[in-house]
Amino acid sequence: MLHPIVRLCSSVSLCLAVAFVASSASAQNPNQPPQQGMPNFQGKPGQKQEKLNLTGTLTAAQAPLIKVKPEKGNTEWTIRVESKPDEIIVRGEAEKEWVRPGMFVMFQATLDKKGFGQEAVSEVSVFTPTPQIELGVTNSSLPTLTEQSSEASDEEVSKYTVVGRLSGVARDGKWSVTAGRAKVTVEVAEDAKVSVELPDPRLIRIGDTVKGTVMYYNEGAGIMKGQVEIEASQPFAAPEDPKKARRNRRERDDDGPAKPEEAKSIFDM
Repeated sequence: MLHPIVRLCSSVSLCLAVAFVASSASAQNPNQPPQQGMPNFQGKPGQKQEKLNLTGTLTAAQAPLIKVKPEKGNTEWTIRVESKPDEIIVRGEAEKEWVRPGMFVMFQATLDKKGFGQEAVSEVSVFTPTPQIELGVTNSSLPTLTEQSSEASDEEVSKYTVVGRLSGVARDGKWSVTAGRAKVTVEVAEDAKVSVELPDPRLIRIGDTVKGTVMYYNEGAGIMKGQVEIEASQPFAAPEDPKKARRNRRERDDDGPAKPEEAKSIFDM
């Protein structure tokens, strides 16, 4: 039986490293016999390796293996993931407060000539920058804001596409975004749709949908390489306020242990 992953080290990122180091070590010795209790990923002499495009629900994880219940068929698959971390793409939605400074964002906003938003932003995308993505404000040459130009302007406004790095969140919740040479300040609506697409396996949680290509000899046990797509089963939630967290822990202590269905990262269990 494959148990949920335990804490193998002091940080989430190190746990991920352990998982991939274990996968690499296994891949370097493909002819060694399977360890006791481990699934057999090897075929018989002359047996042809099969390929399967698998989509299913992540049900368990223990480095370097995951278990996936497919959308079609009754066989639950045990999979050794040998994809590189940047090949594992996680998609989902998030609460506005989950987005933090340092993340790259893209949105459309109505701005004045000084870069101040005139309407609340209703949709935001969180992404990882690539050389193909140009940071900036489309069809605009907004100046860098200074302390002298920190108040909103009554000048002509236009709608722009902003692609940049979230540099700060003010006490009133307004975002400051550095987009190329421009700086933009906007309000994001409380009910804004925040779409996330990041190559960050730390965001993966039990219950998410896994999609990738599995190479196998024996049905139910295979190796996943190349791009893996993850669809989050629940929105990414904002970090809990420390005072609220302490109050909730006291309430849970009174009511018993936390419900097991609460979403959590597979690298933080």
